[in-house]
Order: sequence, then structure tokens, then C-alpha cells
Amino acid sequence: MLTTILTTLFALAVLVSIHEAGHFFVARWSGVKVLRFSVGFGRPIFQRIGQDGTEYVLAWLPLGGYVRMLDTRNDDVPKHEMAAAFDQQKVWVRIAIVAAGPIVNLVFAALLYAVVQMAGTTQLIPVIGPVLVDSPAQTAGLTPVQQIISIDGQATRSWEAVNLALAKRIGATGHIEVALQPLDSAVLQQQAVQANTSDQLPLLGPVVSYSVPVNRWLADAVQTSPISQLGIQPWRPNVPIVIDRVIEGGAAQRAGLLVGDKIIAFNQRSMAGFNEFVAYVQSHPDASVLVALERRGELLILPLTLHSDVDQTGGLIGKIGVGVASISWPYSIQYQQQLGLLEGLIDGSQKTLEMVSLTLSFLGRMVQGVVSTEHLSGPISIAKVAAASAATGLITYISFMAYLSVSLGVLNLLPVPMLDGGHLLYYFIELVTGRKVPDRIQAVGLRIGMALVFSVTIIAIANDLMRH
Repeated sequence: MLTTILTTLFALAVLVSIHEAGHFFVARWSGVKVLRFSVGFGRPIFQRIGQDGTEYVLAWLPLGGYVRMLDTRNDDVPKHEMAAAFDQQKVWVRIAIVAAGPIVNLVFAALLYAVVQMAGTTQLIPVIGPVLVDSPAQTAGLTPVQQIISIDGQATRSWEAVNLALAKRIGATGHIEVALQPLDSAVLQQQAVQANTSDQLPLLGPVVSYSVPVNRWLADAVQTSPISQLGIQPWRPNVPIVIDRVIEGGAAQRAGLLVGDKIIAFNQRSMAGFNEFVAYVQSHPDASVLVALERRGELLILPLTLHSDVDQTGGLIGKIGVGVASISWPYSIQYQQQLGLLEGLIDGSQKTLEMVSLTLSFLGRMVQGVVSTEHLSGPISIAKVAAASAATGLITYISFMAYLSVSLGVLNLLPVPMLDGGHLLYYFIELVTGRKVPDRIQAVGLRIGMALVFSVTIIAIANDLMRH
């Protein structure tokens, strides 16, 4: 819980600070007087007056922030400071100040994505493992041990690329075009067992295209990943089942299984490797079994009752409550991309634009009613993702912050009164008409915007509570 809170607060505090700094510095450069720079809402936990006369505040709830500028609509402004008031600036200056916050968020996201690319990460080439029964993938004829070359013409070098390509089709009805190339499963397994002796991908034939039928793709499915919804799972080498973690309160702990035990059989049915082990456990929820295992050279047989859980389709699957020793992935399906400074910045910018496009497309389909509002996530989901990404590693956490920064930038640019985009809408109207939008109209818009934002927030929090 402490890790979850700290990782979430850190991410939000950094991104809010970056956003408000965009407003702050452009305002200062434009000659506008800034009265307060606040990160967070509520009671201040830190505040001081800087030499520039600005009050700097850190409040206890870092779910937002604000930059309060001198403004004749809210302050008694003496004549000698009139030129430093925000509302007295030319419309282009006001547009620049307001747009700076979300734009800085997008620039910051591009830099974070660039850092990820320059740091270099090892990823797995997407190779299909099990194909789920009665899934869209099985209907289209997809079979295991094939590399995913592209989806809808978009190259898929990694599982992340596969998920992004599938996410672009959320809400779609029709077909998803998937290009696959079969691999030699025996050779791939041998590469894993023999300590990665070869980095040559064992191709078994030409690239074949498949049309996967979908109907309102992922429109209502909020608890499943795109690849799972498609009906495929990543390929994993079939390695021995050596326990390296026993979950407290799980079936394995209750039965007396220990770290280092090697599971050999269930109910006298031999477990040749990890894949058979997972398939057996998941297909026997709440079943009582006899586990044959090897412990320090001795053969033991222990009674065990599997637990159960609800899977992504609403059915029951078995759970044993263990972690298995690390898998030795073949070199042939691993790749590491480490870019230089210029290439990293270009790639980070492209990734940011791709995420902006994906976010806007998703929001558009939600407004049209094609995608359910159940997809909206609130602070609880954000906290869980933040903690999970931090536990996975620094690079994953940086990627999460980049995505969150994109979301913050895009959402603030939406033309909704109360958000930066709403103010920009008023200023662009002023730019076209030559007249400011009347205060009474802005006040009505503010109330509408507040009602809309608060309604969406309530829906997102309600979705969180339903899921967790």
C-alpha cells in the first residue's frame, strides 16, 4: 500500500508540476505577473514567497494544480501593474500561456519515451502460444507457434506493438487483418532448453494472412488485454516446473509446498513442463489432487486442493498459488533496441503522436457511443498501474509516466469549459470575431464544464470501485 501511494503521488506531482510550469514560464516571459504557483489542492503543506513575489505552494492533494495570475476580473489592479494583468494581454499571448501547459506535457512525454529508447530494453518478438477455444483467433484459423508480422498492415516487432495495433480497432465491427509466419516449434523449444545456443529464428514457411472476425471489438471488455480478447497467448518454452515463490494463503502453501520443489505430476499424470502445468491447474478449479514433487532428491506425494478464480470470460479457472523459476527465452525471439540521442528523440516524438492519436480516437468513439464508458479509469486504477509498473522496473515506470503525461496533455486540450481547451476555445472565438466572449456566457460554460468533468470523474471512480 505504501509503495502504491508513493509511486502514484510521485508520478502525479511530477506531471502536474510540469504542466503548471508550462503556464508559469510562458506567463513570466510574456510579462504577466504570477501571484501563486500551486501543485495540489487543499491545505498547503509547504508555501513561501519567492523573490519574484510569487507564492509557491505544495498542497496535500496532488491531483491537480494551478497558476494564479494577476487579472482585473478578480483583483484590484493598480494602474502601474495593468500591463502585467493576464486579461489585458493580446489574444495570442493568452493563447500561448494557456496552451503551454498541455503542450509541455506532450513534450515531456516525448522526452520520457526517448529515454526509454536510449536506455535500451530487451523485448520479445510476438510468437503465438496457445489459441483459445471458440475465440476470434481460432475462428480465423490461427494456430500456435507463429510470429505476428503485422496487424492491419502495421508492423509488430513486439507484444507492445501488437497490443497498440489491436487497441486502435476498439469498437470496430468487421475483420482485423493479421499476417503470420510459422516457426518450427521443436527447434524453438530446443533453443530454450540448450541455453540459447542459436539466435536464428527457425522459420518454417512463408507469411500467411488471416482475417479475424470481430463484432464491437473490446467495446465492453474492460478486464482483458487485447491479445487475450483476440484469443491468443504468448508462446512460452516448456521448462521444468521449479517453484521459486509460494504465495501466502494459497493452495500450495496450505499443502506444504516449498520454494525449490520441482513438480512432476498431478494425480499420476506427468507434467512434462510449464505449459502442461498451467493448462492442468487452470482446467481444474477447486479440485483435490495428489501432487508428486521432487524435494532435495526425494520423491514426495502431497494432497492439495486447488483454489479458483473468475477468468476474463466469467468462467472459473484453477489457481495453485506459486511462482515458477525464470524462463530461459531463446535468443532468437529476443531483441534489444538501443537508439542514439537523435534517433531516440525522433522515435519518442513519433510514439507520443501515436498515443495522442489513439487517445483522441478512443474518446471520439466513446462520445459516439461505440465504446462503453466502463473503459474510463479513475485514481484507483492509476494507482495500481503505477505500483505495478514501478515494481517491474524503472524503464516500465518511465513508460507509464509518459503515457500519463500524454493523457494529461490531451485531456486538457479538449474544448471543455473549465479545462485549458475550453479557455482556448473562447480565445479562438475572440480571434475570429475580434470581440471577447461575454463573461456571462463564460460563466454558463464554466458551470456546464464543471458538471461534465465532475460527472466523468464520478463515472471513473465508480468503475474503479466496481473493478476493485
